[in-house]
Amino acid sequence: MSKTTILNSVFSDIEKLASAEEYKRIIKLVEKHIPQFPEELSLVQSKIVSLIHLNQIENAYNFILKNEKFQSFAFEKAYCLYRLNRSEEALQLINEETDLTSNFKELKAQILYKLEKYNECFDMYRDIIKQSKDGFTNERVTNLTAVIYQLSKLGDNKYDIPTVKQDSTYEFIYNVACVIISRGEIERAKDLLDQAAKLCRYTLEEEEATEEEIQEELTAIKVQGAYCLQKLGRDKEAQAEYTEVLKYKPKDIGSLAIASNNLVVLNKEHNVFDSKKKLKSTLSDELTLKLNTWQLERITLNHCRFALMTNQLDQCTQLCDNIEKKYPDQIEDIVLIKAVMLWRLNKNSEAIDLLKKFIYEQKRPTAKLNCTLMAVKLLLMQNNTNEAITLLQNLGELKYKLGIVSTLVTLYLNINNFKAASDLFNDTLSWYSQKEVDNSKITILLKQLAKLHLREQDPKEAAKRLSRLLELNPTNKKFLAQLIIAYTQFDPEKAQEYSKQLPPLDLQDTDIDLLENTNWMMGSKLIKKSTLKPDAAGSKAEVEKKKKKKRKIILPKNVNLDVPPNPERWLPRHERTGYRKKKDRRNKETGIGKGTQGASNISSEQFNIKNIAAQPKPQTTQVPSENAPRLQHRKGQYKKKKKGK
Repeated sequence: MSKTTILNSVFSDIEKLASAEEYKRIIKLVEKHIPQFPEELSLVQSKIVSLIHLNQIENAYNFILKNEKFQSFAFEKAYCLYRLNRSEEALQLINEETDLTSNFKELKAQILYKLEKYNECFDMYRDIIKQSKDGFTNERVTNLTAVIYQLSKLGDNKYDIPTVKQDSTYEFIYNVACVIISRGEIERAKDLLDQAAKLCRYTLEEEEATEEEIQEELTAIKVQGAYCLQKLGRDKEAQAEYTEVLKYKPKDIGSLAIASNNLVVLNKEHNVFDSKKKLKSTLSDELTLKLNTWQLERITLNHCRFALMTNQLDQCTQLCDNIEKKYPDQIEDIVLIKAVMLWRLNKNSEAIDLLKKFIYEQKRPTAKLNCTLMAVKLLLMQNNTNEAITLLQNLGELKYKLGIVSTLVTLYLNINNFKAASDLFNDTLSWYSQKEVDNSKITILLKQLAKLHLREQDPKEAAKRLSRLLELNPTNKKFLAQLIIAYTQFDPEKAQEYSKQLPPLDLQDTDIDLLENTNWMMGSKLIKKSTLKPDAAGSKAEVEKKKKKKRKIILPKNVNLDVPPNPERWLPRHERTGYRKKKDRRNKETGIGKGTQGASNISSEQFNIKNIAAQPKPQTTQVPSENAPRLQHRKGQYKKKKKGK
């Protein structure tokens, strides 16, 4: 039999075995004929592919290295490197190729996604979708949607949200929901996730998958749905969803870690031991291959925060140092945690110095906002108002946020610096005017500035602000009334002119005499009770008729009007002055048997509620608890029963 005939027979058998997914038999067949046909590289390639299908990636890579002198096997080698988590080497190998085929482009897109180079990955997938004409377009669009989600999570929202169609797969709907979550539309995303879960179950049931396989596939959808519930404030429902996911013990360690982490966040200071147990499950080294960098950063930071919450300060310090080396982008959170640790150790000055050092090193105001606010809080606890003002002034454009403006104005007024408060308002107004924002923020600022001028007895400036307020809100009669009040203090003629714009008073059903004769010092509630309704009041004559007559005084028989009556005549006999109690010699010494059961000889005045309320209380300052909360279980206390004699 000729070599060609033998080879044709071998390749025919390989094709049949491949369709039956009998890869072990393919390897045996290839190893039998490779010594006979060493120059036939297709046999080598068949073995490499079979090893990859059997998930023996290391063996496949080693086999490629042995036969590399005959052919490069660049695609298979790059794929093995990618599967062995050596993505940088795989990308370098692909970049060495001059003309990339569609297979290389697909693999390169996956490697770029793994390396979190999302912009390049997006361009690659878009290029592949334009050029490809096979039946895998839906899969590529699904992958492209995943890339858009990662870009949105990093703050790049320039790409449109893909549209869900009737023939969309559940994977595509899930990815679209993730994109919508990153854009802040949580309720809409939750509806899409419910739709994806239903479609997933229906699709897998059609494929005759087992319930275990269905639950495994639903894991990621359920975790993301629970996250939506958590963001919507429905914590109990979210907790139930996470618990259900963990109950099935899924193989997807990424979703398992996220569910455990989010449950710890929901627990807060409660269920400390349960939280500690769940956080341990997020320490696996395999997670670095399953989760993105920003996910790993948040989980690691939660470990650090949990150690701080449970007062494990040494462990917290160690974790902070590790995060600072591994994730330098999280330096602000680390500084905040270290400052809290110093504050707990009553080292307030050191905490403030640490925060100030970080604040002055950062050039971008957004990178130091949280640290600035915390430093301001600590400075105000030490009554250091001037330094707190200096820190807030160094926030750049962030100091024009309404919350920061409000804080600065309060601090300025606290040190009686009215001019600085007024100047800050004016600067903020001009800044918002340049930014072309809506009038709501300008209205708030003008309203508060007018109040400030009225408080400082400056009605002219207040009138200017109120005039502009009225221009922005011409239908607001409250601003008109305030403007009239301001003008009455320095320009009565203008006040009279503006008062013509006030709506007419409807006094048809109002009793003017009743209003004038009412004592308003009593308060509005008492007035409402005391005044009669016009319909029920009736005429004055009817009211006078209803007055009760005085009752005639009836004196007792044989009364002597010359003798004054006894002032104690209405008191009980035992309370009168001349009353003498009968002597009772029983229990004279012991005093047992007198009073109610359990009564004591101590004076009742000691336990009088009026006397207790009058006693001065010790002054205490309300500060956060230094000790972390602990679970306290009540110990059962049972009294021993006495045996009957």
